[in-house]
Amino acid sequence: MKMTMLPLLSFLFFLTTFAQNNKFTDLNADQFNQGIARNNGILLDVRTESEYNNGHIAHAGQLNYYAFDFNQKLLLLQKDLPIYLYCNTGYRSKKAAEILTENGYTHVFNLQHGIMEWNLQNLPIVIDPDARPDLDNKMDMEQFSRLIHSDSLVFIDFYAPWCAPCRNMMPMMDSLTIEFKGRITIVKVNADASKKLVKALRLTEVPFLALYYKGKVLYSKTGTIDPKELTLIFLDNIRKYSTDSH
Repeated sequence: MKMTMLPLLSFLFFLTTFAQNNKFTDLNADQFNQGIARNNGILLDVRTESEYNNGHIAHAGQLNYYAFDFNQKLLLLQKDLPIYLYCNTGYRSKKAAEILTENGYTHVFNLQHGIMEWNLQNLPIVIDPDARPDLDNKMDMEQFSRLIHSDSLVFIDFYAPWCAPCRNMMPMMDSLTIEFKGRITIVKVNADASKKLVKALRLTEVPFLALYYKGKVLYSKTGTIDPKELTLIFLDNIRKYSTDSH
């Protein structure tokens, strides 16, 4: 009996501590699932309608973080109820949580690594029967394995259409693709369209950047990168691994 009570007692202590600090709390997928299972609050998905339709947590409402009236609608939520927020990686829901706490909401919880971590834990999602999956730059595990085990340097940019940092790096990636043509294969992989691959790689954030040679990871980074820094990494590994240098 004591063992079964520990997770609940731990979670209740977590809630109490949060209430005293008057700040939103980041939760991992298991903690978030425990919280919404209590069924005494509001569960809100702050992604786009298309993202929501392609896989959301059951009984979640939806408000698009990028909509011009998002703040206005968000602040219509009841202040006396716990509010559980999530998006794909936790970035948009964190921003939404900050808006709420800055406006006097005191019971706000954020799924820290978003539905990407939720999927990693094999927790249930609901897919709308009329959903139209995003298929741009989709890659499956077989394609990925064949690509990274090739005899050339391969750089992969895992991105998502809704990710502002990812979009900001797109012109740089296009430019580097031209500059390093024939020396490095640069590939964009849409994380939203490649969910099985993302799950297999246990990715919880985008952008995620990785350089491979014959299946070996030479470099990896989560987040954005300066073009000069990336160019130096490319040139250094070309000198080491390019077949032209042997």
